[in-house]
Amino acid sequence: MLVESIHPISLPRAAAIWRIARFILAIAVLVTLGVSLFLPGKDYRHFAFLADAFAHRTYTVNHLPADYADKVIWENQTYLPLAPLPAILLLPLTATFGFAFDELWLAYLFTGANVLGAWLLLKRLRVPREFRWTLLALFFCGTIYLADWSTGRSWWLAHILATTFLLLAIDETLTRRRAWLIGAWLGLAFLSRAPTIFATPFFVWLLKPADQSWREWRWLISTGTQLALGFALPALFFFDYNYARFGSPFETGYRYAHLATLTLAAALQQGMFSPVHLAKNLYALLLAAPLAYPSFPAPVLQFPYVFPSPWGMSIFLTTPAFIYIFAANWRERIVRAAWLAVGLVLLPLVLYYGVGWYQFGYRYALDLYPFLFVLTALGIKTMTRARWLIVASIAINVWGAWWQMLGFRALPPELFR
Repeated sequence: MLVESIHPISLPRAAAIWRIARFILAIAVLVTLGVSLFLPGKDYRHFAFLADAFAHRTYTVNHLPADYADKVIWENQTYLPLAPLPAILLLPLTATFGFAFDELWLAYLFTGANVLGAWLLLKRLRVPREFRWTLLALFFCGTIYLADWSTGRSWWLAHILATTFLLLAIDETLTRRRAWLIGAWLGLAFLSRAPTIFATPFFVWLLKPADQSWREWRWLISTGTQLALGFALPALFFFDYNYARFGSPFETGYRYAHLATLTLAAALQQGMFSPVHLAKNLYALLLAAPLAYPSFPAPVLQFPYVFPSPWGMSIFLTTPAFIYIFAANWRERIVRAAWLAVGLVLLPLVLYYGVGWYQFGYRYALDLYPFLFVLTALGIKTMTRARWLIVASIAINVWGAWWQMLGFRALPPELFR
C-alpha cells in the first residue's frame, strides 16, 4: 500500500520540477527585461549622437559627452569609430525625438525580429516543433544575448543588429538562395559589426550546387559576382564614410580611439591586430571564470562572494548548453560550413587587442552566435538531458544581465584600470 501511494507521485516528479523551473526562470527573465526598460538610459548612447549628426549632414559628434569611450579626436573634430548602421536606422527616431532618444527601444524592436528569424531558422533546419520554443529560450535568454538585450545601447545594439542580418542571410541561403540578397544582408551585418564579413564562406559553401565540384569555377564566379553586387552598396558607403573622416577608405579610427582603461591602451601599443593578443582572447573566450568578491586576496569574501569578470568569461561557462555544438553531425554540410564560419569570424576577434570591456561574457563572440546556435540546435537530439543545461544557461544569464545592468557599478575600481 505504501509503495502504491508513493509511485504515482514519484513518476512525474521530474516533469513537475521542470515546470516549476520554467515558471521561475520565465518570471526572472520578464522582471529583468522590465527593469531594463525603466532604468535611466544614461549609459552609452553613441549611435543616438551619431544619428543626430547625420540629421545635420555631418559625421562629427562634437557634442558627445566628455566621458564617452570609443571616440576619436581627429583634426580637432570628434568622430566615432563604430560601424554606422545603427545610427542610420536611428535617424528617423532621433529626427523626431532628438539625440536623447533611448537606443534600447531599437534593441527591443530588432530582438523581436530576431526571435522570428531564429524560429524560421529552426524550421528550416527541421528541428522538431516541440524543441523550438526551448531553443529560442536558450538563444535569447540562455546566452549573453540576454545581457546584450537588456543593456541594448551602443556596442550591444550593434551586436543585435548584426544578429538580425546574419539570420536573414542564413534564412535566404536555406530557402530561395538569391546570392545578391544574401550579399546585401551580409553588407548590412558588416555595417553593424565588421567581423561578420568573415562568415562569407559559410554562404558560398551552402550555395554550391550539390552536383558541382569546387574545381568547376563558373558557378563560383557567378555566385561570387552576385554576392559582391549585393554587398557593393554597403561597402561603398563604408569606404566613403571612412574617407570623409580620415582620408582613407580603410581607416575606421579604431587605432586612434580614446580608451577607457590604461590596460587597453597598453595592449594597443602591442598592435591593433597581433598574435600576441591570441592567448588573452582565447582565455577570455574559453577559460575565464567569475572572480571572488571583493578579491581573492581579501581576508574574507563578502556578499555576493563571486561576480562576473568585466573582462569576459568563457562561452561554455555562460552557456553550458553550448557543449552540444560538438554533438552536431559532422557529415552534414551545414555543420561543416557553420564550423568554418565560427573559425573565420573568430580569427580577427582573437587577434584584436581588446577583449571587450564592461560586459558579461565574451561580448565579441556574439558575432558568431548565430552559427553556434545552428550547431547547438542540430546537436541536441533529445531534450531529456539538454533541458537542464538550458535551465542552467538561463539562470546564469539572468544573473549576468543583472550584473551588466547594475552590478558592475559597485565593483572594485582597480578592475577597470
